[in-house]
Amino acid sequence: MPVDYSKFDNIEDSDDESEKRQAAKKDSDGGEDWTLEDEAVAEEGPSPGAIAEALKEHARPLEDAPELQNVSGDFLEYYQNKMTPPQRMQTLIMLWNASPQEERVLFLRHLIDIINNPAISNRIKGGQGILKDLNTNYYRGVTYPVAWASQFKEKMNSDDKKLVFEMLFKSLDPSEQGLVLGTLS
Repeated sequence: MPVDYSKFDNIEDSDDESEKRQAAKKDSDGGEDWTLEDEAVAEEGPSPGAIAEALKEHARPLEDAPELQNVSGDFLEYYQNKMTPPQRMQTLIMLWNASPQEERVLFLRHLIDIINNPAISNRIKGGQGILKDLNTNYYRGVTYPVAWASQFKEKMNSDDKKLVFEMLFKSLDPSEQGLVLGTLS
């Protein structure tokens, strides 16, 4: 099947983007023009102190996590209310990586059933590549309940693991669910 490059036909040149932005943006308190200094500050992003403070929140120890059980809502309550979004993502990654490929196939099939939307499920890649370990480097320094990964790997059967994954996935907000699905497509 030939590649359709027509979607790239109307891409505007980005060389003059900062000039357009400068002309289009106005300061909210008096209508002053957006200056190049303002743009430089905006492009620098958050200060190192703000980044360090945010990282501290995601590196908070999670030893107080309740036991991971598919019959108890305690772990789900903890997952939703005591963990940050990066901690939730890191937890899912660690649980996925703690599972053999045969179980990962079951998880994917169950996720497709949960989604129940062919437009989304058709974008999920197939093949062995989708079953590999997920990269934990994106969440370096982010904590997760280590005991959960051990319990998941050593004490739960495949059906219980599938149910835990379902409960965790369904408890995510739509943007977090989108992140999960994005890793699969």
